Amino acid sequence: MRRRFAPDPRRAKIHYSYTVAEAAKLFDVHRNTVRAWIKAGLETVMAGRTILILGDTLRAFLEKRRKARRCKTPPGWFYCFRCRAPRPPALAMIELIQARTGTANIRAVCECGALMHRRVSLARLEQAGFPGLAARGAGDT
Repeated sequence: MRRRFAPDPRRAKIHYSYTVAEAAKLFDVHRNTVRAWIKAGLETVMAGRTILILGDTLRAFLEKRRKARRCKTPPGWFYCFRCRAPRPPALAMIELIQARTGTANIRAVCECGALMHRRVSLARLEQAGFPGLAARGAGDT
């Protein structure tokens, strides 16, 4: 089994019932992971001695977990993978690197020293919190 960052809730069929082993195989996770989901609040149905998980319940549970893990980054900030949190650029130093016509990569350094990247449409630089970058041009800091 290979490890995934987060299981895709759309893989669960809403009109199907899964056993713990079937759900584990469907999302390519260990059976104990599915049992941990059950302990965390995933609703189940008992069919004799078998634990069944309804597909629509499984999908809703995983979508709720995914939505709770998402982190909205404020305008002008970057997400630092080392800190695992949104951070402003250190010393307000950012670099614009034009990728293609209409889009650009913005690079900055976090307080922890890690590089942070953000891809932005050139038309939406002001909305993303970088109002002065378009006037400076590509490559300037």
